[in-house]
Amino acid sequence: MKRYIVAGIVLFVVFALAFAPAGILDRAADAAPGLDLVDTRGTVWRGNADLLIEGLPMGQLSWDFEGSSLLLAAPSYAWHLTRPDGQLSGTAGSSISRYELNVEGQIEAEAFNAFLDRYDIRLSGDLDVAPTHAAGNHDTRLPDTVTGQVDWSGGTVLYTLSGMRREVTLPPLTAYLDNGDNGMPEAVVYAAGEDTPLLIASLQKNGFARIGITKLFTKLLQTPYPGSDPDHAIVLEVEEQVF
Repeated sequence: MKRYIVAGIVLFVVFALAFAPAGILDRAADAAPGLDLVDTRGTVWRGNADLLIEGLPMGQLSWDFEGSSLLLAAPSYAWHLTRPDGQLSGTAGSSISRYELNVEGQIEAEAFNAFLDRYDIRLSGDLDVAPTHAAGNHDTRLPDTVTGQVDWSGGTVLYTLSGMRREVTLPPLTAYLDNGDNGMPEAVVYAAGEDTPLLIASLQKNGFARIGITKLFTKLLQTPYPGSDPDHAIVLEVEEQVF
């Protein structure tokens, strides 16, 4: 009799999970600051929803649970983000202590202008995200590993400096993502075919992001920094808390 009771409980749990509404993922997403899933449809195994980041619509997110990942004690999902201006896809998984995210695809830079507006910056052109990987610990939420590459097609950039609105056309740029000297993720941006960095963005262990701009970048922005510093020297640096 006990065997039948246990078997019945197991079957109940399996069916409950199999048909668990996708809204459960919506409530789980609430634990991630700034991320929301709206109008969830389907189940936790396979479904879709509208993705919002900091209240801004990012597109329709669909997911499909990878059953084989259970064997590795690190459940993961294949996901796909669809927008009118492009699409991104990849996998997202988690073990007891670690999480990881993989992403690739193409999308217009316009998709990020809603975030850049707060800094009075607007981009045009297209972004090509090569296979990129990020991972970190649940207890800190900070990613401690990033590898990948993002290529920007180049185009018009609008920005404000000293209260004046400026417009400049930049060449294609490439951001190489890796771990920096402090062991935390870092992005180094170069113009296509050049070996002098334009911008270095790094994540600090205190949750701040540090962005350094080289003298060469100020020249490309048509606001050259004065002085005799070499082109690779960082002449402007800002920090902002992101975690």
